[in-house]
Amino acid sequence: MIPSTLIRQITFVVVTCFLFAVSARGQSSASTWEVAPVDVGVGNSPKRLYVVTKTHPTKRHTCEARSVSTSEIVCEHHGRPTIYKAEDVAAIIEPGEHSRWHLYSIGFLAASGLTAWGTAVVASICLPCAIAPGFAAFFLFWMAPAMAMGSDGDSPDKLLYIAPGQTLRVKLH
Repeated sequence: MIPSTLIRQITFVVVTCFLFAVSARGQSSASTWEVAPVDVGVGNSPKRLYVVTKTHPTKRHTCEARSVSTSEIVCEHHGRPTIYKAEDVAAIIEPGEHSRWHLYSIGFLAASGLTAWGTAVVASICLPCAIAPGFAAFFLFWMAPAMAMGSDGDSPDKLLYIAPGQTLRVKLH
C-alpha cells in the first residue's frame, strides 16, 4: 500500500514538470516586438541591453533600459535619456555574462607566492611556526586552477528581438 502523502508528492512533481514544459514550449524565438523584455529591472536598477538600429545595423547601442513598451524603448546612456522607436529598432540583444577567471587565478597565485615567501622568512626564525603558513601557501597555490575550472558562469549574448525582414549584422559574443 502506497501512502497518500507519497502519491500527493509524486502528483505535485509531475504536474509542476508538466506546467514548466508547457510554459517553455509556449516561448518562441525572437520574432515579434512583444518578445522584447518587459521586465527592465527591479526598482531603480535598469536592465542592460544592446539596441541595434536600422540606421546603424553594424553598431550596438548600449542601453540601460528604463521602460519598454510596444511603441518604444526608453534608455539612459551617460545620464541622458534616449528613446528608440519600435520602427527604428532592428534588433535587441541581452548581453551575456563573461567571468574574469584569469584575474582570480592571478590573485590566488600572487597570494600563494607571498605566503610562500612569508613561510621562508618565518622558517628562518622558527621552523615549527612555518607549518601553518606553508599549508596556507599550498592551499592558495591549488586554488588558482580551481578558480579557472570553477568559472563556468560564461553565457553568450541572447537575441531577444529581430525586426521582420532584418538580418543580424553584429556578432553575438
